[in-house]
Amino acid sequence: MKIASEGVAFLALSALFSAIIHSSAISSLKFEVTMQIAVIGAGNMGCVYGANLARVGEQVALIDVWEEHVRRIRTDGLRMDGLHGKFTVRVDAATDPVTAPKADVALVCVNAYATRDAARTASVVLKACGYALTLQNGLGNVESLTEVLGAQRVLAGLSFHSGDLNAPGQVTHTNAGPSYVGELDKSRTQRLAALCEVMERAGLNPVPVDDIMAVIWSKFVHNCAINAICAVTGVRPGHIHQVPELDEFQTHIINETLALLKAKGITVPDSNPLETIKAYCAEKFHRPSMLQHLERGRLTEIDALNGYVARESRKLGLAAPYNDALTNLMKGREYRPPDRADSGS
Repeated sequence: MKIASEGVAFLALSALFSAIIHSSAISSLKFEVTMQIAVIGAGNMGCVYGANLARVGEQVALIDVWEEHVRRIRTDGLRMDGLHGKFTVRVDAATDPVTAPKADVALVCVNAYATRDAARTASVVLKACGYALTLQNGLGNVESLTEVLGAQRVLAGLSFHSGDLNAPGQVTHTNAGPSYVGELDKSRTQRLAALCEVMERAGLNPVPVDDIMAVIWSKFVHNCAINAICAVTGVRPGHIHQVPELDEFQTHIINETLALLKAKGITVPDSNPLETIKAYCAEKFHRPSMLQHLERGRLTEIDALNGYVARESRKLGLAAPYNDALTNLMKGREYRPPDRADSGS
């Protein structure tokens, strides 16, 4: 695994995740595996994973509801540029999972609000012995998948890769971070090792971890602290501390989120997440994915992030007014009024 250093804050955030990794080196894996892989959700992340897996010879099928995107991939292939240069891969693409080849593994890359639909898609496309791997942000995705598929057919993961979907059938791979993956029961299985071997050959930097849910919870705190604030206000992470009122607002968001984790008995390896997130934000001026979703007129993952904090806090008798307010504001940003004729007034 290679993670480029971008300063002390980035190193601190990397240490947060590295601290819970107790795995042997990926290079020690000796599997030679070819898989039939279905990617459910062919957006930025789905295309990054699908294109790179197809690039090294895996059999890939992309499943997405965007008809123009699917049609362009069918006719012209999936075109990628960025970290691995320019290339085009020929992959299956479908809007109906019934027409897709039966898969050994389904990578779930949809936004969190579509996870239940993705789970039903996975139940159609997977072979009897197949399994799903979620690479999504937010919480509740694992639960939605296991409700449909059963816990034995679900692996959890988290991706630090990023990409920009420039046009139908065309994606840019913009960042190559780790892909954390693990079994829900913390076991080390042959299928986990085989999956890591395939992802390693594709340059997707797999990192098998024993406690994958700890990784997901750690990133959850990070996302709650940054994504929606930037999406609602339009600022970049590095601007937050420059606005005292917004900096204080973020502090409340983080403290409410950490209070929920404490009430649930969840421990993250970072002893001071507030300090780590503040330092990270000070150096970052990218556009968070939630802001990009709004700019494209799409729904966001607010219900699986700050909305989750607000809902779960209420269930436990905790106050989370800042997460609740941020969630409500995001609902307003997501709203698209119907077109109305100009009244001339």
